[in-house]
Amino acid sequence: MLKVRKATKRDIDSVVEIHLKRFSNFFLTSLGKYFLKVFYTAFLKNPGLLLILEDEGKIKGFAAGSRDNRNFFKKLLKNNLFEFVFSGAQILITKPAALKRMALNAGKSEKNNLIYAELLSIATLRNKKGYGKILLAEFEKEIAKENIENLPLSLTTDYDENEKAIGFYNESGYEVYQIFESYQNRKMYRFIKYIVNK
Repeated sequence: MLKVRKATKRDIDSVVEIHLKRFSNFFLTSLGKYFLKVFYTAFLKNPGLLLILEDEGKIKGFAAGSRDNRNFFKKLLKNNLFEFVFSGAQILITKPAALKRMALNAGKSEKNNLIYAELLSIATLRNKKGYGKILLAEFEKEIAKENIENLPLSLTTDYDENEKAIGFYNESGYEVYQIFESYQNRKMYRFIKYIVNK
């Protein structure tokens, strides 16, 4: 039986394992398992949102995001200051350039003029049951519940060699809001979708 629910602290290890399997070559993955645990734990507090998809009682996917992008990363840091400082100290020793990249990316995010809720990460284990579609739909419903300002839901994905993900978001009702370059000239799409609480 499929079930989507809000995550708890005991789910974080499973979330990290799925992240490692699905995003093996991504920047956040390079920061290590401890950082990923701190990062995803931070989404358990408002305005963060972390959902879990279970199938037969086993975690098969997750979706992480924010209900409001305004100062979101500052709030994330403030709500989990000790954990991020400790994690950052480890990264400073092993990968100092990574801290600079995180600061630049967070700064760019804060300067965006559009106000939105945001899906920052979604991943499922490989399946033929439509886990991704189910999880995305439930994430949208959860965002809509407290979306007093009727903010659009935003997400970003790679522009190049990413036809499957782009098609998935198009089919799910997302439209291109902008094409932009992130760190090291990585070309990205920003998609948005207006959602309403039914």
